[in-house]
Parts: sequence; C-alpha cells; structure tokens
Amino acid sequence: MRVLCLLDGSAFIYRSFFALPPLSTKDGFPTGAIYGFMRAVLHILKTEKARCFVVAFDHPAPTIRKEASSTYKSKRPSMPDPLRLQIPVIKELLKLLGIPVIEVPGYEADDVIGYITERALSFGLSVRIYSPDKDILQLVSQKVQVINPISGEVFDIKRVEEKFGVKPHLIPHLLALVGDQTDNIEGVKGIGKKTAIKVLEKYGSIENILRNFDDFKASFPHADRDKLELSYYLVKLQPPPELTIEEDQLCMKEPNMEALKAKLLELEMKSLIKDVENISKVLSQRELF
Repeated sequence: MRVLCLLDGSAFIYRSFFALPPLSTKDGFPTGAIYGFMRAVLHILKTEKARCFVVAFDHPAPTIRKEASSTYKSKRPSMPDPLRLQIPVIKELLKLLGIPVIEVPGYEADDVIGYITERALSFGLSVRIYSPDKDILQLVSQKVQVINPISGEVFDIKRVEEKFGVKPHLIPHLLALVGDQTDNIEGVKGIGKKTAIKVLEKYGSIENILRNFDDFKASFPHADRDKLELSYYLVKLQPPPELTIEEDQLCMKEPNMEALKAKLLELEMKSLIKDVENISKVLSQRELF
C-alpha cells in the first residue's frame, strides 16, 4: 500500500533547536535548528522511501483556539529569536528538496495534519505521522500510525489503548476531562486518568456528558459546563475549512539540487550535501524523480 509521511514541522523545529548545542555560521547566523531539522527529515526519507511526504507547520497568525481562550498555551515561553530566524530557511530548504510545505492562517499543524490524513485515506493511502503531540493520537486507525520522533514509540490502535486506556477517537474526550498542562487546558477538578476512563465508559463521549450534565455534575460538583465544552473544543482537531488538497499535492517534486547545495554551502553545512545526494539516489530508485 502507498504511504504518506506527515511531519509536524513546528514540533520538529523546537526539538531540533533545544536538542542541539547552539550552532551558527562564521557570520553569526544561527543554524542549530536548521541542521537538526534537516538531519531528521533526511533520516525519515531514507528510512521510509515514501513517494508522498508533507511537512505541516503552525501558522504565525493568531489561532482559532487563542481567539476562543486567551489562556491557551499561555504558559509556554515565547519563541527565542535565534529560532524564529531559522524557520523561513527550513521551509526554503524543504521546498528546494521537493517536499510540500503546508500551513493555514488561524490553524495549527495538528489541524492541517488532521485534514490531510482524512484526504490521504480517501485517496487510498496509509499514513505515518511524525509528532510528539498527544492530540494527534486521535487520528490513529487501521491505516494511520503516529510515531513519536523523540522516543521513537510507534502508536497503533493497540498501543494507544494500552497507554491511555481508551480507543484513539476518545483521546480528545479524555484530555478534555483530565486537562493538559502543556497547553494550559483546564480539566474537571477531581478527575484523573482512571476516573476519566470510567466516566467515558459510562457516558461514551463529551457530547453525551454535556447532554446529561446535571447527572454528571451530581458526581462532580466542581464541573463547569462551559469550561468542559471549551476544553473539548481546544483539544479536538479542527480541519481548516478553506484548505483543499488533491493527491498530487501530497507527492514530492523533483528537487532543485543546485540551489539546495548552494544554500547548504551558504549555511556551512557541507556534511548535509553528501546526505542529500545519497537520499536523491535512493529515492530515484523508487522512481520518485
């Protein structure tokens, strides 16, 4: 079966920036995130040899979640300037490598990944998503796996159930009940993971809890209907309605090798040039180019 590899580019950038010691060119331009990101992408390309390969990014514009909740992700530190400078360069390198880059104003990479996954399945592709985000696990199905790029852990349906106690489609329902400190999402006071699993066994979904809220509140008097509804909205993927993707837009294009090599030389990353050339040969054998 044909496979689409989907990368959460924003998560990869942060991981690359903080995982490596500070790197820069002789002129002082920061390159640590660029180097780490490209090494990760080239490794996945070499391993997967997939014809379809897309990187999704958070758009810098305010998101629909931030508009819904001013405290959403408010505890996260602001992006360091050295990292901000490297993001346009990373996107440029991806495009020179022939990899589609997709971002939508108002939406996060997870939302874009959710939409692309749905479209890919309709085209008959299976999907492998590289992301450390728990929210993305709601997409796991018979034809969708999620790989945590930090731990290397592979999540299929069985692994999600083993680790979280619920089926993948119930992940946002679970997170709405227990909360998510990383994104500053408030859960229901008195509900931890084990209790949340029991609640979902009883009610089946957040929608059903909201329909029977008086009964739910009798057991959890601190529960607030509006806050629970908001938490569920924040953790549920919201596919961008204006985004339209066709199958050919998920496929890699022929790389601009001359421009790519020139850019890597400019960034003083000669070691990556050989890697790029080797990857190009490997992919050529799969009739990508």
